[in-house]
Amino acid sequence: MNATPSRLPATTAQFSIWVAQQAVPDSPAYLTAETIELLGAVDRAALSDTVVEVLNNCHSLHMRFVHEEGRLWQLPQPPACPPLALHDFRREPDPAAAAQAWIDRELSRTLDPSRDVLYRSALLQLGDQHHLWYLQAHHVTLDGYAYGLVCQTIAERYSARVRQSELPPLPDWSMARVVQAEQDYRAKGLFERDKQFWLQQLRDVPAPATIAEAAEFPEQVIRSETRLQRDQVAMLQEAARACGQDWGNWVLAAIGLWLGRQSGQQALTFALPAMNRLGTPALGVPCMAMNIVPLSLRIDPAGSMASHAQQIAGEMRRIRPHLYYRYGWMRMDLGLMEAQKHLFNQAVNLMPFDRKAAFAGLDSRIRPITAGPVKDLNVTLAVLDAEWRLCVEANPHAYSSDRLEQLHGDLLDWLQRLARHAPEAPLQALWQ
Repeated sequence: MNATPSRLPATTAQFSIWVAQQAVPDSPAYLTAETIELLGAVDRAALSDTVVEVLNNCHSLHMRFVHEEGRLWQLPQPPACPPLALHDFRREPDPAAAAQAWIDRELSRTLDPSRDVLYRSALLQLGDQHHLWYLQAHHVTLDGYAYGLVCQTIAERYSARVRQSELPPLPDWSMARVVQAEQDYRAKGLFERDKQFWLQQLRDVPAPATIAEAAEFPEQVIRSETRLQRDQVAMLQEAARACGQDWGNWVLAAIGLWLGRQSGQQALTFALPAMNRLGTPALGVPCMAMNIVPLSLRIDPAGSMASHAQQIAGEMRRIRPHLYYRYGWMRMDLGLMEAQKHLFNQAVNLMPFDRKAAFAGLDSRIRPITAGPVKDLNVTLAVLDAEWRLCVEANPHAYSSDRLEQLHGDLLDWLQRLARHAPEAPLQALWQ
């Protein structure tokens, strides 16, 4: 095994989060967290041993970040994950509320990436056979996909332990491979190729959709979530097939149209989170790698759903080979960084691949808590534990809870009405 280097250059993805944290040094907004609800008889010793060995193996969690010699460096620290702490809320009048209050306190504590341990794990007990395994990490270390890698590995090794079978080997989660891949991206000319593509792509980019006035940076996020019924999901999927498009293109077009209705704009740009891992070591390494890219829609109310879905499909074909190019680079190329301007306000995140973490002998459910700050409004349609969930998150300085609930309900109604609308029929009747 290669020796761990004393320092590594930070990736551009890590740098972007570090810069954002420096802008609000006293804010805990860049903390992320998930729980996995465990129902049944948990083997606490097996779970603790598993969590310790897997988190110790996760290179990105054991870093400190320093800016020296004109660049950001990450300094590997000795892995030192403590045994899994148990917090017992069974005697509380409302154990679930007490556990949530504990989580809220943890997420209110600011972390300094230059000196603090950047992750936390604990086991919260709500009942004799009801636990929450909690994982918290600064966004500079993990993104949503990375949580999936960590949780799946813990579930597999815990299951092997309690079954007394051979433990699967710990994967190679070295950050050095991820850093090298970004350096290769530049050295092979792909950086310059993608730069020229985005300069051309963004030459006449529409303005961001504006639903609410610009608001100050939020330390918290408000959210509204619906679990879709199977018949609702089937209706959306059938509508996509009727338009001759895959599910993702249809949903992106549908939500883009909804943003147009809410903003009153017939040309707009929103953000599309991109996993940004295919063909790179980050596909198998938990780290912060996610990118976010602008996606535009030009709306013709006399046009059909099929034509707008086709428009989005064309945009996706064009941008897909160039998703590795970072949004921060785009802002610098366009002179937006110094002006503190952005290409979008809202983000639309589609995650159609089911995330599961199966623990032997237990019923388990993944429960995302926070994925970081929300600038304005984010819409997520995701599959977790075989359940489709539509979640709308908002900046509480821009939207009240009542306004968020109204928007969430309107979006759900819009998707259903659009799915029932003939794919080649003009949208004008729905646009009123």
